[in-house]
Amino acid sequence: MEVILLKHVEHLGRRGEVVKVRPGYARNYLLPRRMAVLATSGAKRLVEQESRKFEEIDLKARTTAEELATHLSELKLAIAAKADEEGKLYGSVGTGEIHTALVQRGVPIERKQVVLDKPIKALGEFEVAVRLHLDVRGTVQVSVVQE
Repeated sequence: MEVILLKHVEHLGRRGEVVKVRPGYARNYLLPRRMAVLATSGAKRLVEQESRKFEEIDLKARTTAEELATHLSELKLAIAAKADEEGKLYGSVGTGEIHTALVQRGVPIERKQVVLDKPIKALGEFEVAVRLHLDVRGTVQVSVVQE
């Protein structure tokens, strides 16, 4: 089944692209969430007309994301956590704690933009990726210190 994406969908495509998906995925996920529409000839023409708007919006979002990425690279966060004598944390530092520290510093991001493969479970310094745009990722230095 062919659909036209109205929003960027991770691992599928960008806004305005015509992609082939399984009927169940389109019917149960993409269409109800208004992330896509069926690829009819009228819808294709409409998307072609609005593609210029999409490009301008995407360009503005990319430039602001690049500016924010340079700001994040200069930023160093310190997160206090309880740990034993060997440096192992009793809990872990996850995306929630990193997001909270970034918001307190005035960085306007959402929690799901913080990319952490696995929670941090030791004291030390770590580089954490932040997905700011489809093409732009920033990194922030996170120091986990003993509370």
